[in-house]
Amino acid sequence: MKILSGYASVHGSTGEIARFIGQVLKEYNYGVMVEDITHVTNVAEYDAFVLGSPIHGGMWLTEMSRFLARYEQELAARPVFFYVTCIRVLEPDGYQHAQDNYLYQEVLNDIGVNAKDVGIFAGKLDLESIDWRERWTLSLRYDGQEIPGALSSDFRDWPTIRNWVNQIRAALEIK
Repeated sequence: MKILSGYASVHGSTGEIARFIGQVLKEYNYGVMVEDITHVTNVAEYDAFVLGSPIHGGMWLTEMSRFLARYEQELAARPVFFYVTCIRVLEPDGYQHAQDNYLYQEVLNDIGVNAKDVGIFAGKLDLESIDWRERWTLSLRYDGQEIPGALSSDFRDWPTIRNWVNQIRAALEIK
């Protein structure tokens, strides 16, 4: 089975998660290609897809939306697993907020993508690497009562991501 671990990324954190997902899937002897979706020109060779995007401005990246629309027919016919990275999941009730407001399952369904599973993960935040405009957007969207410790940190939970990939493997084995 050949799997595309595709991602859209702004600062590289989601790309690192995609590479980790690819590494875990390779441990199960799947053929895996890890690729920035802006470089993908054909998906016919893949049997399944694991696709990820960070949340920026309350939505996954435009590049991901374009990819989903461009390959709608192929994605509708194969297993798709989708994830988002969002620093907001660190807030109290942040996971639920991301699930309710950022996943847009109806958008996935409207364009024919029937995601078998959707993951939500915290990302990595390095305030020194983002411009002031993006910092301002982050502060406007923050509505929690507590700041999650250090502002610049790697908040990705690798064991949780690995567990999610193990669930993907199990789902693909049942198929």
